[in-house]
Amino acid sequence: MGQIYLARQKGPVGFQKLLVVKRLLPHLSEEEEFIQMFLDEARIAALLNHPNIAQIYELGDVDGIYFIAMEYVHGEAIAEVNKRAIQRKGLMPLALKCRVIADAAAGLDAAHHARSPSGRKLALIHRDVSPQNVLVGFNGCVKIIDFGVAKAAGKLAQTVVGTIKGKHAYMSPEQARGEPLDHRSDVFGLGTVFYELLTQTRLFKRDSELATLKAVVGAKVAPPSEVTPGIPKALDALVLKALARNRDERFATAGELQLAIEDFLVKHQLPGTTAHLAAFMRELYAEELEEEFSNEPTIIAYDPRLTAGRKAPPSGEEPSGPTTAVPTPKAPAAKSVPPARVPKSMQGTEQKETSRKTTVPPRGGKGDK
Repeated sequence: MGQIYLARQKGPVGFQKLLVVKRLLPHLSEEEEFIQMFLDEARIAALLNHPNIAQIYELGDVDGIYFIAMEYVHGEAIAEVNKRAIQRKGLMPLALKCRVIADAAAGLDAAHHARSPSGRKLALIHRDVSPQNVLVGFNGCVKIIDFGVAKAAGKLAQTVVGTIKGKHAYMSPEQARGEPLDHRSDVFGLGTVFYELLTQTRLFKRDSELATLKAVVGAKVAPPSEVTPGIPKALDALVLKALARNRDERFATAGELQLAIEDFLVKHQLPGTTAHLAAFMRELYAEELEEEFSNEPTIIAYDPRLTAGRKAPPSGEEPSGPTTAVPTPKAPAAKSVPPARVPKSMQGTEQKETSRKTTVPPRGGKGDK
């Protein structure tokens, strides 16, 4: 749905700040549904202020094409971190997996309890909790991103009843059935991410979308220790509670899940602090970080006054005045930004949203013949 750029915001007396700009793809700029989804993402995320949620700085438009300026998270998605750990160091330490999930749960809990400036409950549900949307910074900070398909009271774009949005393999059973959701749906999604981190296996992913949705609704979930020996039984119970098919049997809030993980770390005296996670990340990505420090990459600077009808500044020349990152058709392509600078989960020119009618039978219904 959006193009992603790394940019620099500039101000007086040498002030500058790196940020990420997400621009609505030009061919979607006339599609009302995508416009409203894009605006909803900005409006919702702008109301969230928590260390474990990527911050939104600005929403604007140039010639009718909207952009969002947001916090730059110098790190990678947990999906990529896990892959790199397997390739370079073996498995990611158990304590650090727990730290990532606990911090992600803290961010989700803050979102679930968020209120509007007038004090009204937002009743926010992320609906797309997945390994791609949990970023781990090289400083050890964990951030939840992408509220593009989030559900909240007062949204501009409303989901049609009977449709599902999000990544199929990380949906809750009620989400897969197209039923009304509450915040416990995100608890299930985070539980799925946790399970896969612990076991190095995909929990519900199957060969087709329908098979995946059916697995979410009814496939047996073995305790993590049965898949990966050595995982403590106490962690089995914790993960399986997050993955309870009946949402009344799950953790009541993401905050409860966070506390359960924190208690587990303390009880077992595991080194799972933010500092430990930062040290792990710096070692895991040592080569990339050294290259960044040695070779400063080209960072694109944008000015909101630049439009498709005006000439962009010559290559290497900064626009004068305060600069807010916003790409134009004449601007350098996003591929000029080195991969290590922007998390892979945020790279690329298009992010496809899933929105289709569910074919998974409702609770108590019959399956396909």
